Amino acid sequence: MLPIDYESDDYRFNKTLHMDVEVLPDEWNNKWDLQFENGDFKILSGTESLRNAINIAIMTRYEELKNPLYYPGFGCRIHELLKAKKTITVQKKIGYFCEIVLSEMRRIKRVNEIIVTNNPDKNSYKYTVFFNITSINDEIINGSVDL
Repeated sequence: MLPIDYESDDYRFNKTLHMDVEVLPDEWNNKWDLQFENGDFKILSGTESLRNAINIAIMTRYEELKNPLYYPGFGCRIHELLKAKKTITVQKKIGYFCEIVLSEMRRIKRVNEIIVTNNPDKNSYKYTVFFNITSINDEIINGSVDL
């Protein structure tokens, strides 16, 4: 059985936000991978689980999961813009595609704000998407995804 911290406030008070296996980008080539702790998967619950689910939803290509019963239309269309020339229109589309993904998640009550930043850390080929959402249990959650 996977290790779960049943005593944490996040587990006790935010169970409606579910639990998930943590996925993070590595520091070298920004490939996302499962995280381990004490030889087993690292489990997140509550608000951390929701933040993790948002990252997964944004980083998954639109309809990449071929299970229409459980995941109809899951994923984000930002991958369509992968080789597009960097313009303000592309930046706005990234924000729009992310807003669609977040507004379709059942654990999110409202998308409060999405800000797409061009050239974060003077990196000319990247964008950063900052999000501020209200979860179904009225928690305000901030986070960001580097693209």
